[in-house]
Amino acid sequence: MTVYGKAKRAKKKEINKKKVFFCIILVIVIIASVVYYIQTKKAKDVNMQPVEEVAEVTTEEPEVEEKQDELVDVSDIPEKMGNYEVLGKLVIDKIGVEKNILAICENDSLKLSPSKLYGPDLNESGNFVVSGHNWNNMLKRLSEMQVGDTLYMINKQTKAKVEYKVYNMYTCVPEDLSCLDQNSDGSREVTIITCNPGGATRLICKAREI
Repeated sequence: MTVYGKAKRAKKKEINKKKVFFCIILVIVIIASVVYYIQTKKAKDVNMQPVEEVAEVTTEEPEVEEKQDELVDVSDIPEKMGNYEVLGKLVIDKIGVEKNILAICENDSLKLSPSKLYGPDLNESGNFVVSGHNWNNMLKRLSEMQVGDTLYMINKQTKAKVEYKVYNMYTCVPEDLSCLDQNSDGSREVTIITCNPGGATRLICKAREI
């Protein structure tokens, strides 16, 4: 009986050891699972953050700074020439032109200075068309202008000076009015018209704001 009792107790003790070992393994597995879950959740949160920030950045529209016109002294520009209001000044340094621009284009005004023929206010969006004679010191040398040359106009009322670059030079008949087209895509343009020698055709100089 003694031997049998000892064997039974030893077997029971071995079973208890196995139970304890199994419980320890189970606890370790549970703890490992919890730790893994927490780390995985943190990693997801970290990875999600930059995506949200990028989304916010890409949805923002970049701010576009509006170009400011240069303001200049207009005290040398008269209010009138003869009976005609002066809108501002046309300056083309390459051909020595510095002329006031009159508000009305007719025979008498053209004898005094280049005059506005058509279009918006001076230096406003659209195609500002100015016409002038090709004799004396008016626009006689306009034919010397080339694509890429520059000129500028000054608005007497706003004191704004805007520089333009020539993008087209061509000759047409007086009946061709396509140069008056106002489809400038919102930009500011100037068209200068004068007669070619003999007066049978017109010389057109077109420039766009720089």
